[in-house]
Amino acid sequence: MRKFIFAFLLSLAPLLSATQVDQEIQEKQSKQETQEEPTKAQQLWGRKFQASLGYTYFAGSNHHGLDIGYGVWDHNKLGILANIFFPLTYTQGSKIYLVSFFGVWDYNPISWLNIMPKIGYGPKFYQIKGGGGYLSWEPTAGVDITFNINSFVRIYTSYTWSMFENERDKLEQLHGLSAGIRIAY
Repeated sequence: MRKFIFAFLLSLAPLLSATQVDQEIQEKQSKQETQEEPTKAQQLWGRKFQASLGYTYFAGSNHHGLDIGYGVWDHNKLGILANIFFPLTYTQGSKIYLVSFFGVWDYNPISWLNIMPKIGYGPKFYQIKGGGGYLSWEPTAGVDITFNINSFVRIYTSYTWSMFENERDKLEQLHGLSAGIRIAY
């Protein structure tokens, strides 16, 4: 009887180990489906580099222009993003240049969507046509929503709140919307 039980248990061992291997394979496949495939640079450095180019419009003040950004994400989650807003024309006799350095957290709830809250600080240069310029260092905050076309190309939209000091030494607020393309490598 003991030999029978021992032989029975030995015959179950390959079956149990095969189901365990199948479960491990299924877990690895499900993890790979939910995570985006890292590029060669991401595999080498453990970081994600992103460059962006877009258009920004600040409601209320009607300033508009190019939004240029570059950032580095450590392990694809926490990172630093530098943004430069470059105005295209004088609006109501003035231009505003914004340089912002953000700390970001890149949250990826599903494979094709990233939500990135950002908070930062940087110089703001307010220029009056035919007059002088005014430099101030002010806070900036916002949120980016990125739609991942593939692991390399992304389309982003962004809301930005910022402050600057005008010619009367008064702090003014900017509320801007951006849209553009972001390249991740």
